[in-house]
Amino acid sequence: MIRRILASTVLAALASSTALTSAHADDASGWEFDGVPGWSNAASGDSFTFRGRIYLDAANVDFERAGTTTSFNASEIRTARLGVTGQYSGVGYVAEFDLINEAVIAKDAYLTFHADGFDILAGNMKTPNSLEEQTSSRYITFMERGTGIELFGLGRRVGVAFARHGENYTVKAGLYGGAPGDLSESLELDDSSALAARVTYTPVHTDALLVHLGASVREFDYGDAGTRVRARPRTHITDRIVTADFRPGSALGEADSSTFVGLEAATVSGSFHAHAEYMTMELDGPAGNPRIDSAFVNLGYFITGETRSYSTSSGTFSRTRPARPVSEGGTGAVEIAARYDYSDLNDVAAGELTTWTVGLNWYVEDHFRVMANYVTGELAVAGGANTDVSGPQVRVQWDF
Repeated sequence: MIRRILASTVLAALASSTALTSAHADDASGWEFDGVPGWSNAASGDSFTFRGRIYLDAANVDFERAGTTTSFNASEIRTARLGVTGQYSGVGYVAEFDLINEAVIAKDAYLTFHADGFDILAGNMKTPNSLEEQTSSRYITFMERGTGIELFGLGRRVGVAFARHGENYTVKAGLYGGAPGDLSESLELDDSSALAARVTYTPVHTDALLVHLGASVREFDYGDAGTRVRARPRTHITDRIVTADFRPGSALGEADSSTFVGLEAATVSGSFHAHAEYMTMELDGPAGNPRIDSAFVNLGYFITGETRSYSTSSGTFSRTRPARPVSEGGTGAVEIAARYDYSDLNDVAAGELTTWTVGLNWYVEDHFRVMANYVTGELAVAGGANTDVSGPQVRVQWDF
């Protein structure tokens, strides 16, 4: 609880103090404030910028199974991060940490070395898989990403990666070791490892139309720990609705490794955008080498006329800025959205999970957004009672 209060206080204090500093943006110090506080030296190219985010969530979601209803009515600080990013002597750096739940969790914390035509990244970072996962949570359409991201454990690990991009493509590949845990308790990594790669291609990118295509793979060695495949029904407030245990001693058998393949496609046409992904993972070790499939389709439309932003250098969606922010007397940007999400876990006797989400997003300012989602769905398990899910959730999101 103390870290929650501290994180909120620090983020607010930084914003206030740097806003005052902006009055001296023309000083030799090189301080600036344009929604994000930072400093730069034009002569050396050195720079640093504070960064952070805080998401405040509330939800009232019900699980109903065999006539029994379990309600999850709660609020939480979903994310409270603080960090810095910039460049020193030609080397890019970023270090960001999550400070909630009485823990210190490393998020992006890596160096970028710029070479002729490519970059080398070293540190704690995301493996290059999935458009939805690579896109920052600040810019995704719904409060939670598609189910497959959680099911297949896509996320950050310590490693080294190669990255290259052109006018209409990106290539990224890396070798990764374990993932750090709570840094306030230990600096040790788990003994897993992974090899991952992603390529994207943008055959059309004009002011009127964007078409994005991509694919990624990941080979994962779980070491001696095995794994669990589990997910919530697109809300973080509830318990996990589906779990398949492949750790040592489990009835399903221990997983030694897995192979993940993901396909992605997206388009933006004016105020309309669509995004679809298919993911599959085969586990090596348990009897029969079971396979798990997951897919989703997102649709969105800005009724105030904005267009969803896209970064060609990373092959991801980026920040959408309201054409008429509230601070300038406008209404902000308003977006409506819908998602269909399906996962097949029959190979591991965990059933089929289907969820529908509708969303309404209000982009008040460039760095301030309010989100409202309604989630409904069903977990159907052969030979067992179905579990129905339904309920609303809201988020207030601020970043700098």
